[in-house]
Amino acid sequence: MKKALKINDLTIRLALFFLILIVFACIEPAVLSASNIVSMINDSIFNGIAALGMMVIMVTGNFDLSSMSIGMVASFVTLKFYSLIGYDGDFFTMFLIAGVIGAFFAMINGFLAQKYRLSGFVVSIGTNLIFGSFFFIFMKSSYIKEALMPKRLLNVRTTAVFSIKTASGIMANINIGIVVLIITAVLLWLLLNKTQIGRGIYAIGGDAQAVERVGYSSMKITLLAYALFGACAGIAGIYFYSNAGTFEPAMIADKGADVIASAIFGGCNMQDGKGTVGGILAGVAIITIIKGNLILLGVPSYYITFVVGTMILLGVLFSTLGEKHFRKA
Repeated sequence: MKKALKINDLTIRLALFFLILIVFACIEPAVLSASNIVSMINDSIFNGIAALGMMVIMVTGNFDLSSMSIGMVASFVTLKFYSLIGYDGDFFTMFLIAGVIGAFFAMINGFLAQKYRLSGFVVSIGTNLIFGSFFFIFMKSSYIKEALMPKRLLNVRTTAVFSIKTASGIMANINIGIVVLIITAVLLWLLLNKTQIGRGIYAIGGDAQAVERVGYSSMKITLLAYALFGACAGIAGIYFYSNAGTFEPAMIADKGADVIASAIFGGCNMQDGKGTVGGILAGVAIITIIKGNLILLGVPSYYITFVVGTMILLGVLFSTLGEKHFRKA
């Protein structure tokens, strides 16, 4: 029955995605243009990678607000390291270094929360402010202009895995970041669904005491979950700044709401340790199509913020009602 419920949840989210797409297409036919579809795919990459990391935290029963700050710190340290050694960079090393740094900072949150039995949410409020202030306290400059960016990293924004010719004759390119998103999703799915560690991550969100009784270490599982969360935040951050071609801390500071909305609307439930990779990708797709097409229609930014907030509330309500229905069944 649980398996059927998961499939049904994912089916509903996919149906909702296509319904929203059809509604927008009826309002503005340009929504279905090749350039707009490619643009939405590219826009979903950063949000998708970060939301997958958020899912891992939420299925353990925790919640973390510091994903954007961790992404900023990991990206900045990676770029400064490349600058220090005079290396032009490459994709694999870039994502590896940023992921490791992000994992380290996130594990600080996990250790404090687990060691002292604190709420992960409360801990992340403090560390989010600390990490966010890191640049201005310890670094002489918190901005890295395009001229100072590692040259090969700038290729992220110009390297395409697939191109579509638009009606105007211009080529619309799907960014190489989509490969990073797919690899991240596949690896997380395998870890969470095909390994004992993954079962432990899900189990600790359902009943932490029961997990310890069967031999799992809550501290180790929590630290691993936070490491995965931080790695995704670091990878998402370095991808974003490389694609943007410049580093400014505030550039991703306001994107945390989209990540949270995608995770919640993707079916994550902190109370029962629930969340799936497929659900997260569906949630990301829904949030992306709503925000992207509202911008296309010229809707003011504060209305878009209102819509995202509403989506978060609807996601929580949808998840809660679905769980109640399952329990009654």
